[in-house]
Amino acid sequence: MPQGTQKEASPEALAKAQHPSLRDIIGWDVLNWSRALELWSVALSSRSKNVYCLELGCGRNSSLALWLAALGNRVVCSDREGVSEPIRAAHARYSLAQRISYASVDARAIPYRSEFDVVIFKSILGGIVARDDLSVAADVLAGIYAALKPGGLLLFAENLYATPVHEFTRARFGAGKDGWRYFALDELRSLMSAFANVQIDTWGFLACFGRSEGQRHVLGKLDGLVAEKLVPASWHYIAAVVAEKPQASTSLS
Repeated sequence: MPQGTQKEASPEALAKAQHPSLRDIIGWDVLNWSRALELWSVALSSRSKNVYCLELGCGRNSSLALWLAALGNRVVCSDREGVSEPIRAAHARYSLAQRISYASVDARAIPYRSEFDVVIFKSILGGIVARDDLSVAADVLAGIYAALKPGGLLLFAENLYATPVHEFTRARFGAGKDGWRYFALDELRSLMSAFANVQIDTWGFLACFGRSEGQRHVLGKLDGLVAEKLVPASWHYIAAVVAEKPQASTSLS
């Protein structure tokens, strides 16, 4: 069982909860990565409230669990090394901690089976795969598939390769210097073959070159106004995915 409480928040506590800031939800390159929430919101809008969710790889300073809990869902917030105190404090600050429990979960060895209505993560596959081949990402997605109930949703956002210029810049100044894997759009599509009703939206071109949050914000605005109208989707650096586990599903293991 995940560590933490499953006790429901009272209606009064939820009414007092502030809507979490995008910085606390997304953490970095906020303007651009937060666009994934629009796609995911549409996917969740047809689902009942109070669904059971798992966040993988919440990180040290931001948590998608905040967003899901603010929508009225129950969430297991997890990270391989355990959930940090700043994340737990943020959940409490927004009066949402009663909707969130905690677990140490390695995305490469997810222990759950047919348990969750939603699994969500942001930018973890690239770090897991690193310099290994795509079979590592396929294994992670197979574990997520197994953890979802039939008809459950996978929601995630990942870094795309974009162009050789993006690759060069990341290798000099970003996570690429540490061996982070950036996926081609076709690779991402191929990894989703077992899922149904797959939707992949992409965006972002100039903002990847920003060296500060302010620069990424300004360049992201230019992306939406100009750059994304001029370049192909294969040149974008962010992809957001919605995918459904089929109702009559078979094991991928």
